[in-house]
Amino acid sequence: MRPSAGRNHGWSLVELLVVISILGILIAFFVPPIVSRITTHARTVAVRQELQVLREAIVGNPDVTVGGELVATGFKNDVGRLPRHLVELATRNPFEDIYAPVQYVGKETLPGWNPYSKRGWNGPYIREDGKLSYTEDIWGVPYRFWVDGSDTIGLESAGPDGLFFGQPGAVVDDDIRIRF
Repeated sequence: MRPSAGRNHGWSLVELLVVISILGILIAFFVPPIVSRITTHARTVAVRQELQVLREAIVGNPDVTVGGELVATGFKNDVGRLPRHLVELATRNPFEDIYAPVQYVGKETLPGWNPYSKRGWNGPYIREDGKLSYTEDIWGVPYRFWVDGSDTIGLESAGPDGLFFGQPGAVVDDDIRIRF
């Protein structure tokens, strides 16, 4: 017996186009949210790292010593107070150059480094890129000092929604904080 002559069991062009169209629609619905979550997570990690760098510039790093003496003392240990604005980490004189337009309470020229008393501004404590980019997070919102009652306890970023928790419109607390 011979097998009966029938049609071949392959895919027609129309069937292939339907399958490709369905796959395209599924990808269009599922890929953007996944990419958005990955991007938000990467930005959050970058902000946490930048806050860590700012923290070390402000309070120093106790792990960096030379001959048993603390080397990375930070702004607070050198000047004797927390910076009033993050620009004080990059310049001793906030009244000149790119720092002049930045206004904040208590703006003053900081005392120079005294090698005998080991007091005064001994910076820069952070690298200046000419754009003051260290003063704001990746979403373009300025960092601010985290205050609890009357104590300044750290730095904070508004997070992905661009609003600090407690501001009008802030639904979730997605703020990114780091303690001193």
